[in-house]
Amino acid sequence: MPVGAVLLGERIAAAVAAGDHGSTYGGNLLACRAALVFLDALTDGGLQEHVQKVGAHLAAGLCELAGTHPVIREVRGAGLMWGLDLRVDAAPFVQAALERGVLINRTSETVIRLLPPFVITTAEADMAISRLDAILAESVRERAS
Repeated sequence: MPVGAVLLGERIAAAVAAGDHGSTYGGNLLACRAALVFLDALTDGGLQEHVQKVGAHLAAGLCELAGTHPVIREVRGAGLMWGLDLRVDAAPFVQAALERGVLINRTSETVIRLLPPFVITTAEADMAISRLDAILAESVRERAS
């Protein structure tokens, strides 16, 4: 559910009048309610702790992949937002992952971005890592032949 918001410092807020700024996703009741439910889950529902736990688990798995697959130059990220900087073009990996049920994105020529939902489980993260492992191993075999 998309929602938009603007936070302004006092100096800028004093210069903005009603109607000066708008948002396609701001102000509708359903979006605002969804945002409040999410913020409650984030602050009081254990979502932050879940993201930290699963994010650390995902990070460890990705770092293990980097130790196994020299095609990975760097693992970087935080929480549940991670990037794999490859030594080769990342484009072929996006399609290969999609064919295996893993949705990733190429954010620059050599970077794969992983941005799973906040509710991903450690078992689902393990499944994604396992599938990425197979994709990376396959790419090495293809380059060798």
